[in-house]
Amino acid sequence: MKTEAVVFTSPEKFTMKEITLDKMREDEILVRTLVTAISPGTERWILKGKHIGTQFPNVPGYHRIGIVEKVGKNVKEFQEGDIVYGHSVEGKWKEKIISMWGAHLGYSVDSPEGYTFISSELPSIFELETTVFTILAAVAYRGIRFLEVKPGEKMLIIGAGFVGLCAAQLASLHHCTSVFVEKNKERVNFAKKIGLNVLWTDSKNFDKELKEIAQEGFDLIYDTAGVPVMIDKTVQQAKRWGRLLLQAQYFDAAHRIIDLDQIKIKELTIKTTIGTDEIDRRETSELIKKRMLKIEPLITHRFYYKDSLKAYKLLLEGKPFNLGMVIYWDKNLWERRMK
Repeated sequence: MKTEAVVFTSPEKFTMKEITLDKMREDEILVRTLVTAISPGTERWILKGKHIGTQFPNVPGYHRIGIVEKVGKNVKEFQEGDIVYGHSVEGKWKEKIISMWGAHLGYSVDSPEGYTFISSELPSIFELETTVFTILAAVAYRGIRFLEVKPGEKMLIIGAGFVGLCAAQLASLHHCTSVFVEKNKERVNFAKKIGLNVLWTDSKNFDKELKEIAQEGFDLIYDTAGVPVMIDKTVQQAKRWGRLLLQAQYFDAAHRIIDLDQIKIKELTIKTTIGTDEIDRRETSELIKKRMLKIEPLITHRFYYKDSLKAYKLLLEGKPFNLGMVIYWDKNLWERRMK
């Protein structure tokens, strides 16, 4: 069976290719993709060839909702028609193309262990679009969980990207006050538009504004950007014995040169996270379902899969402004969404 897939062919190069799926075994399932979503951080790093373990060519992505179309006779977990969340980790196709989690493709043959049951009925368009970002939002959940956020604390978030915007919402559920620092003026304006407190790092009054928000210092520093100069600046605004979370990408040596002495002087606790676990994903899914974690305002672009390469052009160039991007692989769903 053949299917179309997004393929990163080499650094900063991408195309749509037809690939040939392996024959489904009796312990596997055939899943047809309904929607996928782009992870703006991870997929950009993969596309640039900088993410750890990146090989070319590859099928990227880890956000995918699909429908089970065929079930091997030894499979007990799912039935035909089940809506599931998962991706093609093993890359079960004949071409010599690596799976970098392999979400962005029309069909996949996989082991059922890599999938989570969502529903026996097709969710609404709203639910599909918001649920598909579960793993990315769960990264923020993990950050808040690791920081052990407490009521009444103040948290400074470096970078108003998707993860940071989710983290601020999650912090508020713990009655913690958040403020962003962000260099990109479009992101500053976007965060303000959805009601979040954000400071532009290039403002002449930046240091004064930061001090006024937390005169006694911030309890928590949450880094999603990986910019050493900003980490150093914000650490100076931290309370003694505060907590610092390093959750950005630090692949380049230049992104790892931070002032450890300032961190030591403040006696900060440094925490790091990588990926998510079942707890993060389950709890995040529930918060999205209950609409306590609002994903829809963070979605800026939607594409039918035949136009999905436009999304990667946006991702690579960063212009026009983009944040959450959803790709529809089902024509009927796409037509319903565009009505």
